[in-house]
Amino acid sequence: MTILVTGGTGLIGSHVVRRLIEDQRDVVALDRLPPPARLNYLAEIQGRFRFEIGNVADLAQMLDAIKRHRVKGIIHCAGMITDVASRCPIEALNVNIIGSANMLEAARIMGLGRVVLFSSSSVMGAPADTVTPRSEEEIVLPPTGIYPLSKLACEHLAHTYRELYGVDAIALRPRNVYGPGETRYEHPMPIYRIIFDALAGRDTVRSSGGDSVFDATYVKDAAEGTIRAYDCTTPSYHVYNISKGENTTMFEVCAVIRRVFPERRIEVGPGLWEGVLTRGNQTDLVYRNSQRPPQDIARARRDFAYSPKWDVDTAIPDWVAWLRARLATS
Repeated sequence: MTILVTGGTGLIGSHVVRRLIEDQRDVVALDRLPPPARLNYLAEIQGRFRFEIGNVADLAQMLDAIKRHRVKGIIHCAGMITDVASRCPIEALNVNIIGSANMLEAARIMGLGRVVLFSSSSVMGAPADTVTPRSEEEIVLPPTGIYPLSKLACEHLAHTYRELYGVDAIALRPRNVYGPGETRYEHPMPIYRIIFDALAGRDTVRSSGGDSVFDATYVKDAAEGTIRAYDCTTPSYHVYNISKGENTTMFEVCAVIRRVFPERRIEVGPGLWEGVLTRGNQTDLVYRNSQRPPQDIARARRDFAYSPKWDVDTAIPDWVAWLRARLATS
């Protein structure tokens, strides 16, 4: 049974592709561009899957690819990220909403099996407190940006296509995903900048930021949760949280990075982390993100045995080892 993974060269998508290949599945990875040469998480398995260049917003193109490759199910990871969505709202709405609708419509027309869509924890808005884990039922309206608006629409599309047309669709809400395959230095999560700076021989010394908390989810856990959701026989809901399910402080993150880079000075003071980015609205995004409680992942644990294995103590050394190996050969 062939599985189409859209956004197959992206952070989560590339890990989903690789895990499916490890499980001996037949995979078609679709993206707008070929896998990047630098920091490409699919480099070691080139030739073991089919790659299709395409635009998820083009339904005719998607139907053609699905027919040619005899696709039976879809894991739809493609989407336009937060900062780009803010700068290019119409394109973001087209890619994120119409692209998701196209996956569901293709499933309806061609009688496909499971369709997994990606939503985002951003649809949950600002929390009432910073401690109580947040369930899937918690949505704050109206959404505070183009990106969360588009992702909330994806969830409603999944529900509507389930109810009206019987399409087997579910949506996943990942949170603060990090790890191999991401190339953005200017990423909203501070962990990216600290590690990329350390690899470049630069120190990180800040007077504040250590008390910021993040439900930081290693990408390998996110990919595992995605595949478990795809394989789930009888999902009870149309939306599931998939995250680490617990908060980690930047004090803890920096302690691990210091152990991995003992030659570097990695220091942060107390207080919240602010000012990671200066373009768009990303600085404010990071500030709000650092005050959010973890997601409640009980639903995913119960329905498809999602159980994240990686914490920062094991994930960061694993990630840095991969980065060093890739940078040495690129």
